[in-house]
Amino acid sequence: MRLLLLPALLLASVPGTAARPSVPISHFQTWLPSSRAAMAFTSGGVTVEVAPLPCPAHPQGDGGCSGDGYNNQARVTVRAVGVPPLSVTTDRQSGYARIAVVRFRRSDPRPGVIVESQSGGSGGNLSVQVLVPSGTGYRVLPLGSLQGGLLQGEIADDPRDLSGDGFIDLTLRDGAFGNIFGCNACTPRPLRVFAVKNGRVIDESRDPALRPIFAADMARLAPFCLSGESGRNGACAAYVADATRAGRFRPAWAQMLAHYERGRDIWQPDQGPRFRSFPESLRAFLIQAGYWPSNSSPERGGGRPKA
Repeated sequence: MRLLLLPALLLASVPGTAARPSVPISHFQTWLPSSRAAMAFTSGGVTVEVAPLPCPAHPQGDGGCSGDGYNNQARVTVRAVGVPPLSVTTDRQSGYARIAVVRFRRSDPRPGVIVESQSGGSGGNLSVQVLVPSGTGYRVLPLGSLQGGLLQGEIADDPRDLSGDGFIDLTLRDGAFGNIFGCNACTPRPLRVFAVKNGRVIDESRDPALRPIFAADMARLAPFCLSGESGRNGACAAYVADATRAGRFRPAWAQMLAHYERGRDIWQPDQGPRFRSFPESLRAFLIQAGYWPSNSSPERGGGRPKA
């Protein structure tokens, strides 16, 4: 039913054809490049207009112009009373875009906007632009990079304050784990949590108040990592990464050593030492990715792991 209503919604949202639909604050609206249609909506006193960009005369890069004949990019314009309109452009490689009007802090007098460009596919690389209220306008802050593949997944509707500090938390996945310890589609990604505070995007993943969120994600990953199934090392990597944020690194590392698949999925960096085992390479990768606990030592179970 939702798919059947989509063309009507898009038609109704074209400026000049009908009143713009009103949607609840913090609910994402999806724009599909393949629709080739404009879209508009209001939420929390803010109007958002999405207009597809025309194809250039000489298409460059991996956008849809050269292959599908239409542009994957759109111009997103945000309007509010007493605020100059602001436009941003979605990523040219994205398969779709999602936009939501949100209050980054409960006490904010007016909301901001999240523009999420999503590539789709097995990884779902993201490029996120955060429009933060600043004075009488908006300030645009980037979150992640589609080209770098740093963030994946998607921000869920109605993001909540998970830590209790008054700011909503944006939960995504760490794309750095893709294709490192197994195939891209079958490798889970650990969580990363962000918040917008004082005009900046902050990685809140190390906040002790968020430990229950990472513990819950460990429970999601445990059945695969601690099983006898082939290809489980990727899940074990994400399991240990979540454990460092949940304050459970030592027992999780011990469980990984007891259950990992021998002789498989050894990460080898472009430069530096060559590793002989999955635990050895996982340790080096977790250090590089910023997960390895800084207070680890051989006496506390954080030294050089044994195969």
